[in-house]
Amino acid sequence: MSYRGFTLLEMLVVLVLLGVLLAIAAPSLKGLRQKHQMQSLAEQLQASLLLARSEALRRQQRVTLCVRQPEAASRADCAMAGHWTQGWVVFVDGNDNAQREETESILHVQNPLPAFLTLQGNTTVNRYVSYGLEGRSQSTTGAFQAGTLTLCGVGQAHVWRVVINAVGKPRLEKAERLKSANC
Repeated sequence: MSYRGFTLLEMLVVLVLLGVLLAIAAPSLKGLRQKHQMQSLAEQLQASLLLARSEALRRQQRVTLCVRQPEAASRADCAMAGHWTQGWVVFVDGNDNAQREETESILHVQNPLPAFLTLQGNTTVNRYVSYGLEGRSQSTTGAFQAGTLTLCGVGQAHVWRVVINAVGKPRLEKAERLKSANC
């Protein structure tokens, strides 16, 4: 009588080979996961800007998106300094000062970004983006507010930019990462 099957030794050899193949594939999967996470966060930023704009139009009141205080402080206050990597807060800005007060309603809070990502705005949008009654982006002085928020990832070949035009409409674009770029 002849039995067909695997011996314990043959099964262990197959498992060891599978383990080696998975160990080789794991680093490339990490990069792919980070790439998708980066794109997802860029889309979340754009969605937060669209939320702020639409709520300003709907409520006929200023709505602001600002850099969030670091975790040690209040979860829903605007930071006086820091980077967008700390996360952001979308709130109804009743007194038009781009700083959240205790009585102002919070519409959305974004958690800090993963350590491999950096998010920075250029000079006009380095701390906040605010939308007035007509859905136009404007600074606290009333001047139009246009700018670019750039999301970079360590080891990523591309960057994501959220470009806010002169009337406040955010546009998402993927671009090659320049070697001279300071991300």
